[in-house]
Amino acid sequence: MATLSYNNGEWAEVYIFFKVIADRKLYTADAAFNPVKDIYLDVLSVIREEIKGQVYKYKTGDYVTIMLNNEPVGQLPVSEFVKYKDLLWQLLEENTNTTFTSDEIEKFLNSIYIFNPKSPARIISKFCGGTVDIVIETKDRSGVNRILGFSCKSDLRASSTLLNASGENTNFIYEVTGPINDERMKHFNSIFKEVTRKGKKCLDIATMNRMQYLHDIGCDLSFVKTSKELARENLIKCGGLEMPLIVAEMLKKFYFINLSGQTSMEDCVDYLANNDVAGYKFSDLKGTYRGKIALLLMSAFTGMRPGAQWDGRQKVNGGYIVVKNNGDVVAFHSTIADEFKDFLIAKILMESPSHSRHKDMVIYKEGNRFYLKLALQLRFSLSK
Repeated sequence: MATLSYNNGEWAEVYIFFKVIADRKLYTADAAFNPVKDIYLDVLSVIREEIKGQVYKYKTGDYVTIMLNNEPVGQLPVSEFVKYKDLLWQLLEENTNTTFTSDEIEKFLNSIYIFNPKSPARIISKFCGGTVDIVIETKDRSGVNRILGFSCKSDLRASSTLLNASGENTNFIYEVTGPINDERMKHFNSIFKEVTRKGKKCLDIATMNRMQYLHDIGCDLSFVKTSKELARENLIKCGGLEMPLIVAEMLKKFYFINLSGQTSMEDCVDYLANNDVAGYKFSDLKGTYRGKIALLLMSAFTGMRPGAQWDGRQKVNGGYIVVKNNGDVVAFHSTIADEFKDFLIAKILMESPSHSRHKDMVIYKEGNRFYLKLALQLRFSLSK
């Protein structure tokens, strides 16, 4: 009986594992997410280390050789990977539930020494965990071999997140300025909307309506600080002393000015530059703020999390591998730094997470001042 129950995004990691071994190539994507047929990496092997000290290497070829700590432990025809790749893709296309299981796929995974295919959030070893979902030994067109760690994403259903909201770790504190008082605070906090969730009607915080109410009564938001000091430190390491303010102004643009409507990174660049929120007074403000946002996105991609101690080092050196809706697997390589930053800026949107879970979007009072927290979450918009 199957014990692995994953959502589509998690199963997509397994699909990518099967696909790159079956294809033996990892194609680079163009701006429209199409594989560029003459730009690719040869896949020499996939490396896994579920248990520290037990390094499995799956060497590609007509027969896939499985090595444990450089000693062969098994071999099977690549057609087996093709078979289970196709089966898994069929299940991914047909699945309408939140999660699903497969006895047949789990049995095959176990037969090739894989018992926990999903990469854990925490780093277990050099080849497992953190922001790295798959580690691939590659050879480029110049004949150079590299071991690269990639993060896996899919556009099978909902787009993946680049940076998840994490309670107070991703909350930014603002002072509510203007004609705010206790009565208006109480009214703001009472604005909800009725939604249906799992067949039951319930109330959710009405983000747009709450922000519109602040506009209607003539209030504004002024950034004070991050909720957590560690978040401030990490953002400063990422982009300098002004970085917490820059991110806070991006949040203000999204929630307060755009009323939580769709807000791209280019929208944020325009807003930051038009208002010169950091006071640079440079001639090329758009380029300057675009560079700051690129640093934020690249840092989030390579391992920076506001709530975890960060040393500024990159934890992912390969890039993103994306499963398209037609089953193609393409890559965006972080080794081409500028192009990869352009990709991130083009594909990331601001997002509003669950406010009740992250304890934001509620006005509170300290002394005679009123404050509001806004939560940071960044999501990919990958579908093409």
